[in-house]
Amino acid sequence: MSIDILQAQLRDKVSAEVRVAGEGDDRYRVFTPFMFDDGDHLSIVLKRIGGQWILSDESNTFMHLSYELDDESLREGTRQKIISSALSLFDVAEHDGELTHLVRGEEYGDALHTYVQALLRIADVTIEANLGQIVAAES
Repeated sequence: MSIDILQAQLRDKVSAEVRVAGEGDDRYRVFTPFMFDDGDHLSIVLKRIGGQWILSDESNTFMHLSYELDDESLREGTRQKIISSALSLFDVAEHDGELTHLVRGEEYGDALHTYVQALLRIADVTIEANLGQIVAAES
């Protein structure tokens, strides 16, 4: 598939602001307008592994969350429930901090749309953490 066709499919399903840049054989960096609360953009790579195309954050989402939260707090309580729910709801796998989503058939745009929703939902754990700090400070 050409990079122009891929970019057109992603723009059609997600946003006209999506851009794609090749990074070698069967690997593309996907730039979207979607950001974490601090203004950093989501990190998304489309790559072929074992004959299948996947979207990956290459562990960037959890790394980004660790700037505000310790790793242990992501694995317990409400935060863990938010993350588990997002993984299940959007069919995203997590392995050693890397979040991946399989592209089914030629549905690159649909896959990116679903994947972005999952990453944003997971990033919302910082909102829960910030609300907890506000409530504690007001008590």
